[in-house]
Amino acid sequence: MEITLSKADLVRELQLVQGIVERKNSIPILSNVLAEAKAGELRISATDLDVSLRCGCKARVATEGALTLQAKKLYEIARSLPDSADVRLKAQADSWATIECEAVSFKMAGLPREDFPALPEGKAKGGVELPGAVLRELIARTAFAITTEDARYYLAGALLVLEKDGAAMVATDGHRLAYARRTVPLTLTEPQRVLIPRKAVSEVARLLETEETALLQQVDGHLVFTIGGRTLASKMIEGQFPAYDKVVGVTGDKVVLLDRERLAAAIRRVSLLSSERTRTVKLNLSSGSLELAASSPDLGEAREALETDYKGAGLEIGFNAQYILDFLAVAGGKTVALELKDAESQGLFRPGEDGDIDYRYVVMPIRL
Repeated sequence: MEITLSKADLVRELQLVQGIVERKNSIPILSNVLAEAKAGELRISATDLDVSLRCGCKARVATEGALTLQAKKLYEIARSLPDSADVRLKAQADSWATIECEAVSFKMAGLPREDFPALPEGKAKGGVELPGAVLRELIARTAFAITTEDARYYLAGALLVLEKDGAAMVATDGHRLAYARRTVPLTLTEPQRVLIPRKAVSEVARLLETEETALLQQVDGHLVFTIGGRTLASKMIEGQFPAYDKVVGVTGDKVVLLDRERLAAAIRRVSLLSSERTRTVKLNLSSGSLELAASSPDLGEAREALETDYKGAGLEIGFNAQYILDFLAVAGGKTVALELKDAESQGLFRPGEDGDIDYRYVVMPIRL
């Protein structure tokens, strides 16, 4: 294998696969990328056996072939090369390779190409085409609520619900639930519900940053996303996602409309003195006012009052401050609405203005 290509193209594609490659892996080949040169193109592949990504760029191919090299080190080398010159990559005997650019030369040890796992491929036909802007927005509004607990594998992803008239995404960690739905016409023979693992969700979001569409296919127990000529494949999560319909349908008789940025700033200030373990911020709702308070035996206490148009009965309830800040960071718009029932029932947060997305965020309270 011998090819010449642009440094910028090489760095861009290597950067995309860095999130796929496992840094600490007991299988050495999984720390490598597979580089394949064929028909005027360099294809770069990476996998951790659960999620894989295949991408590529144009190259002048003198000799076709393939090799594997350590992903992180190859990326660091590529970034260090002179900006204005092309890069020459050539395979040597016994899995070694040379990387040359102007007067710079590196020689790297690789592993046999035969050791690299076979990756899932998309089908020539079929699948659901999703607008990139819609999928990006759904991920941004929900992905932060995916659990990070490996033991709860059935929650370690986002549920994507596809119907002929729209797409929805739901994520939860058992303490909070984020739901977002956009009305958009989709070409479907029947509704689909797929659980996308947390790592795949974040990688899809990265690939969609500059792309307008995504093609989703289900192939042999894998979800295969084709985005801008790149292919991301992930094992499907086998498990029953919690019934979310009744949760997102919850309403409260105490509704208060708040300025989003002002509420976020107040919570950030008050939570400076909250308990490091629970991050509890107490909300004391009364006619015309919402008081935020936090305290810690070791640090002290903080309070801040916000004026509101609320005229109903009073209520005192506690929430994890970070959970509320996560919602406020992605809610968009000028205002947010908070719906409450009582101190033991979940709170519902949603954007204050009617937009083109149905977005609801349900948070369980903390006992005070």
